[in-house]
Amino acid sequence: MSHHGGMHIDHKPLILLDQDGPLADFDAGIHAVLASAGLDHTLVRWTDWDYSDDIRRHFGDAAVRLLDDARHDPGFYRSLPVVAGAQEAVERLLEAGCEIVVCTAPDLSNPTCASDKLSWIEEHFSALVGKVVMANDKTFVRGDVLVDDKPSVHGVMIPSWTHIRFATNGNAHLSDGSELASWSEWDRLLRLVRTPLAFAR
Repeated sequence: MSHHGGMHIDHKPLILLDQDGPLADFDAGIHAVLASAGLDHTLVRWTDWDYSDDIRRHFGDAAVRLLDDARHDPGFYRSLPVVAGAQEAVERLLEAGCEIVVCTAPDLSNPTCASDKLSWIEEHFSALVGKVVMANDKTFVRGDVLVDDKPSVHGVMIPSWTHIRFATNGNAHLSDGSELASWSEWDRLLRLVRTPLAFAR
């Protein structure tokens, strides 16, 4: 596939990876905050990508405030654990000839979020250093697929990518076949980006 205007001619499948959810285990960060307050996250029946309503229903307003405060604390995004299998999956996809760019929306209410996210990538995904795009509207970013835990991703532009949902607490209530249950399914993602349909512009 050839591109004009200075873009590369040999098209490598371009995978955009959301950071919180697919790579950094945001759920685990939330669970740890709840546990520190003596609250058991396994009691929550998750029905929404935004944790507020589910947490409020189970544990009350104070627990929502606790989580919001923790999420806005400097260092929160720096300390998240890596999602199981993510490092190996990224290695395999790179070995298979894919281009990978991290595409993440910064939490503007957290003063160190952006720098913490970059430091986190540097520590856990050194091959992706310098390949991070921060965008509150991901439709501005070009790619073949976007792996993101958000149930649906919309913005100003018509996306160039196909959205593949990465399974997390906040989308567990959805099931329409367009999700990766875990990184053990990385080869499914590879098959998808290699099919011509995924490249429909």
